[in-house]
Amino acid sequence: MQANKKQTVTTTARRQQIVDAAIRVLARDGLSRTSLGRIASEAGLSSTGLITYHFADKNDVLLTVVDHLIGRCAETLRAAVDRAADPAEALAAYIEAFIRFQDDNRDGVRALWRLAAGWKAPGRDSAFDDEPLVAPVREVLDDGQARGAFRGLASPVVAQSILCSVEGFHEAFTADPDIDTTAYIRELQILYRHGTERADHG
Repeated sequence: MQANKKQTVTTTARRQQIVDAAIRVLARDGLSRTSLGRIASEAGLSSTGLITYHFADKNDVLLTVVDHLIGRCAETLRAAVDRAADPAEALAAYIEAFIRFQDDNRDGVRALWRLAAGWKAPGRDSAFDDEPLVAPVREVLDDGQARGAFRGLASPVVAQSILCSVEGFHEAFTADPDIDTTAYIRELQILYRHGTERADHG
């Protein structure tokens, strides 16, 4: 029993080691130059066989990269929204959490966008589905309207607009690695607070 548990922990750690290496290679070298050989070298592994022991092929590695990053981001967004005391605070929290996640995971964000530009996950229509990322803010908008905190608005449209705005941080930090993240967050929070508040606010 103890040996099986140790093997599971070791297997999980090795898979994560490979995923992290794939993220760095994608971010640095791009999709066309991301090979199992480069990933193995980046991970400090002696051969690609140590990758194919844990993953079926390169597509399996890339799919795991996508699911890992999207899953972590979605969990971060959900946690931030759930901690908020009211819809307005939840909206501000979503914006901050999304941008902070990107700032803290720049290689991961670069990897995702490189995959989105030139790779389609097997059995899927695109590299990844952004539904887990947009759903929390759409629900915040619906809740805010139901509670009278927000004006009447088309939640899917506004939620997609917010998603595009926060995802735009990728282009911003690519153009300016020293960007003031806090100021970027504040401007979007102000913009969408005024854009969603009721006309009789204040």
